[in-house]
Amino acid sequence: MNYKLIKDKARILLVPVVNLFARLKVNPSVLTITGFLFNCFVAYLFAFGFFRWAGFVLIFASLFDAIDGAVARKNNRVTDFGAFLDSTIDRYSEFVIFLGIFIHYMRTANPFFVFVTLFALFGSCMVSYTRARAEGLNINCNVGLFDRTLRITVLVIGALLGKFIFGYVLLLLACFTQFTSIHRIIHARKNLKSIKRRNNA
Repeated sequence: MNYKLIKDKARILLVPVVNLFARLKVNPSVLTITGFLFNCFVAYLFAFGFFRWAGFVLIFASLFDAIDGAVARKNNRVTDFGAFLDSTIDRYSEFVIFLGIFIHYMRTANPFFVFVTLFALFGSCMVSYTRARAEGLNINCNVGLFDRTLRITVLVIGALLGKFIFGYVLLLLACFTQFTSIHRIIHARKNLKSIKRRNNA
């Protein structure tokens, strides 16, 4: 079973939740902001060492991120600003989660995992940035394994496994986000070359 198929099946499982919020006429932006507030609580839990609780709350927070766009489409409330807000809040959410992890490792005086946390944050930001920059050049750059969904999934799994294992899961995340960024850079370069050849033909 491939990764895309798993994501598609997960979306199917969320259909009843999407239908509920759609019937209630909930503003999709409210769902987006609510998800961010839960992620702030996740950061607090990480910061003070409640890793397993952070994992459970992160699952709940991620539901809002997964359904806000679907609710907007269901109620014909898709707007450019809504898409912009969703993408921007995603970056804020990811940053605040890593901030909580960073605070934990600073509090426990663990310089190695402080570095790993920053490296993971850097990699995650670059995965998102490379896609956004490529799409600004009209190139579809949704390639590479460690997109936001998988990054959050890895953080959830690591958190549920506990503090000792989490650091090494975070190290894995830090490395593979760099690989994903490089993959997207190569993909964009190939596409730009292809466009240039077509324009010169």
